[in-house]
Amino acid sequence: MNKHNYCRRIMEVYGVIVDFEGTISRTNVPGPIDEDENETLKGWTNRVLGDDVYDVSFSLQHTYAPQTRMSTIIDDSYDAAQQAKKILKNTVKSKTDRLKEELEQESLKHQKKIKNILAKQKAKKEIPLEVSAHKADDVDLEEIYGLAKDLTLHPTTEQLIDSAFNRESLTPEELILNLVMSLNLRVDELDKLRDLNP
Repeated sequence: MNKHNYCRRIMEVYGVIVDFEGTISRTNVPGPIDEDENETLKGWTNRVLGDDVYDVSFSLQHTYAPQTRMSTIIDDSYDAAQQAKKILKNTVKSKTDRLKEELEQESLKHQKKIKNILAKQKAKKEIPLEVSAHKADDVDLEEIYGLAKDLTLHPTTEQLIDSAFNRESLTPEELILNLVMSLNLRVDELDKLRDLNP
């Protein structure tokens, strides 16, 4: 675990700025306990930081006399300021890294969605051509003609079907075109009859 990240967590949980040497044996900062009032620094260090940590120091607010030289205050505060900078820098880096990761995850999700949409569109373009060609080969015109003849149809509709199927070696496309043309001729004839008998 990153030392400064762990120190930031300690600051959030305990409200203290701490620095130390050694290796942290914990992954999570243990929370306060009921005996906090009686817990010693040694007990807290072992519980929160582990046995492999030494030279534990805290940055505490200190009041100086007005005549104290600023160089003394700066010297006294140097370690605390450095530790605070490291914690802040690490916090910003952690948040930046987390945001980068979240953005990358979102970007990957969007890329996958776009790929899926494009794949579906491509499949839609390809499938109808294959299916229609496949179905056209499988169409049994004799069976369709038989089904049409079994229906109770208007005599004119029966004539249309008979004339459309009355040619040999028709493809399904030619049959449909034949039916459309025959239907169109009948509609023209009906229009002419209407004009003659207003």
